[in-house]
Amino acid sequence: MGVVADDLIGDYRKAAAFFGEALTAVRDDDWANPTPCEGWDVRSLVAHLIVGEAMAAGLFQGGGGAPTADVDTTVLGPSPMATWRGTALAALQAAGADGVLDNVYPHPVGELSGSVIVGFRVTENLVHGWDLARACGIDVEVPGDPAERCLDFWLPLVGSMDDSAVLRGSFGEPVLPPEDAPAGVRLLALLGRNA
Repeated sequence: MGVVADDLIGDYRKAAAFFGEALTAVRDDDWANPTPCEGWDVRSLVAHLIVGEAMAAGLFQGGGGAPTADVDTTVLGPSPMATWRGTALAALQAAGADGVLDNVYPHPVGELSGSVIVGFRVTENLVHGWDLARACGIDVEVPGDPAERCLDFWLPLVGSMDDSAVLRGSFGEPVLPPEDAPAGVRLLALLGRNA
């Protein structure tokens, strides 16, 4: 793998760890809490991440994905942490295989390269990790380096976000970040969050 690929997979690992840390803080009475994602509670948000990781692993391993706009919370199973961990590890392992980032896959928003799909996964883990922490009353800071690269990833795509129900379902309309905001806050603002 080259330097750019190593950075992207490294960002994916950091973002998944960030989401995992937020998930470990979820208490039994938090699962019904609303999140910054309109219409989603904590249970729905975690299910959304699990489905996304499973879809990415399936695409990268050649088994296809199961694109769906619906969030089915039954995927959480009896141990949401164990379910999330298994799908996240499978997706990370599949993303790191030779050639995956350069190959093109059928994604719900169209034919996308593996590197773009991983960019989506990094963003989902960072932003929804923040959403999850916020829903549980915890203040967290989105990691700076992966957030900076996510900004570079998203800025060219911002104009096309309105055309995709998949993206609209996960992120909101951009808001103006505070002046001199760090990369994590700017990423959250770009994707409709007031940090």
